Amino acid sequence: MGRGLPWWLALATTECSPSPSSGSLADSLAFLFLSPCPQRALLGALDLLFLLVTFVLALLTRRTMTAVDAVAPEQEPLLPAPNPPLRPTTGRYAVGLGASVVLAAAAAVLLALAVLLLPVGTPWRSSEFAFLAVHSAAHAAAAWTVFASRKQTDHPPYLRVFWIATALAAALFSASAAIRDADRSPLFPDDILSFIFLILSLPLAYIAVTGYSGGLIASTAARHEQVQRSSDAAATPYVTASFLSRAAFSWINPLVSKGHAEGSLAADDVPEVSPSHRAEAAHALLASNWPPAASASWSPVGVALWLSFWPQLLLTAALGLVQLGAMYVGPSLIDRFVEFIRRGGTPWEGLQLVLTLLVGKAVQTLASHHYNFQGQLLGMRIRGALLTALYRKSLRLSAGARRAHGAGAIVNYMTVDASMVSGAMHMLHGLWLMPLQIAVALLLLYSYLGPSVLMTLAVIAAVTVATAFASKLSLAYQLKFVGVRDSRVKAITEMLNNMRVIKLQAWEEAFSGKVRELRRAELGWLKKIILFVCASNVVFSSGPVAMTVLVFGTYIAAGGELDAGKVFTATAFFSMLQGPMSNFPQTIVMCVQAFVSLRRLDKYLSDAEVDGTAVERLGSSGAGDARGREGARRSVCMGHPG
Repeated sequence: MGRGLPWWLALATTECSPSPSSGSLADSLAFLFLSPCPQRALLGALDLLFLLVTFVLALLTRRTMTAVDAVAPEQEPLLPAPNPPLRPTTGRYAVGLGASVVLAAAAAVLLALAVLLLPVGTPWRSSEFAFLAVHSAAHAAAAWTVFASRKQTDHPPYLRVFWIATALAAALFSASAAIRDADRSPLFPDDILSFIFLILSLPLAYIAVTGYSGGLIASTAARHEQVQRSSDAAATPYVTASFLSRAAFSWINPLVSKGHAEGSLAADDVPEVSPSHRAEAAHALLASNWPPAASASWSPVGVALWLSFWPQLLLTAALGLVQLGAMYVGPSLIDRFVEFIRRGGTPWEGLQLVLTLLVGKAVQTLASHHYNFQGQLLGMRIRGALLTALYRKSLRLSAGARRAHGAGAIVNYMTVDASMVSGAMHMLHGLWLMPLQIAVALLLLYSYLGPSVLMTLAVIAAVTVATAFASKLSLAYQLKFVGVRDSRVKAITEMLNNMRVIKLQAWEEAFSGKVRELRRAELGWLKKIILFVCASNVVFSSGPVAMTVLVFGTYIAAGGELDAGKVFTATAFFSMLQGPMSNFPQTIVMCVQAFVSLRRLDKYLSDAEVDGTAVERLGSSGAGDARGREGARRSVCMGHPG
């Protein structure tokens, strides 16, 4: 068994109780999610729950169909309705059905092999039989659900949740197997196959998160819409790209090659944005999820954004987790590389180390690029939806609301606040990914250097106090800054609109002095914000250095011996702490700015609008199809016909 393997990974499949010496919350959570027996228990419970939900919904659907089919003879149509033409199955439908069938068949094959090969006296024989049988039945039910929903435009929600949960469980199985293999510990029989299950589960999770276009379209209107969508997508390489093409970003290669060959690209060379990513589609999705006025939401814009874009937010979160997990493969293998060079080994051992490092870096690279791409894509969609909503709101504002906000503030809402909110949606994951990255690095350091790593808690406590103080101070600075900025823009706008009066009265100096005074106040708050950000960066950047000095000093003072493998591995983990600890204050500042902008957008988009009943819409084709009734009445009284 490996030297540094934690106790919760060294347990056998029959040991379903934690170690008596484990009393910390981290050890309990690690035992629950990374030990073999609790992993199988959680996945088995998930499979049983999915089977139960599928069975109950199938019974309810059958009962409903029986009630619908029981039609009186006098109400039956004379001729049966003709079957509409069906189009071929889509690629996502084929992937969902094929992957579910393969997973069910693989679990069934493993069950048959376990029945034939496992000895009768094996302690965990019965539990393994039950686990594989339930797992095979659950994926068979998933395949049946995919086939039954082939005429729908989307998979049932419970199936999508099951696919996402199965992918997460497969990732946990694979992570445990990878750690055991990296530590040269004995592998369980299905550890090798867990990587295959993970590869098959990832496309299912991708389909569950990003949505699905139905396997068959039966109606003529739907078929016409599909033809129209296909014609639009013909000029959109991203929509027509396959799963592998999107994974490797090869769909952009023709555009890059053309730009490299010709030196520059014209506007006609760049393909259109896909229909689902355009501003009108994003705004329609945002408007459909806007909370009603009676609900009194704390943040209507935030609620609508979450209800509209939560699948893509979860996708970026999953990609961030995959990137975080693959990030630690390289540093974890440093000790084994040093040991291999020192004592030698077989070529197969060296090849295994190189392949493990290569796969880990490849997964990290793909996850990192897709995390950034999906985050930028999400920000683009949110920005398009917010800009459209802000512009439409500006056309419907009441006179009092328009006077209260002013033209300058409305311009700031569109140019500054919408960008802040859309940009922070990608930075939002840093609030939990960076602390998680620090926690994982410290846990791995503890397995190498022991209790001396606890000295880092002093640095983390100091950083936490500084973060709380910095967040409160940054929020106050941002509120003051945006208030002064709006006042300056409003003053400039009013001055430009009334320039004739100012020139006639010779008030140029007075008004320019007022604008300069507001600008000085704005620059003063901006200077405070910049100095505050610089001080925060200095404090957070010095954290990893202080951690390294304290940990190594404590380890040597306690009588520990440092070798090359420990030093290189610990240094790699400490270098991984530098990124999140230095970027975390900037992430907090960005999120605070987005929070301030979100509150401003909430106030603006929830403000009063022109009463629709006070507007008379005429059927004339000329200009001015919509006119206020009061304005029409004044025109008639003055002798001008409407």
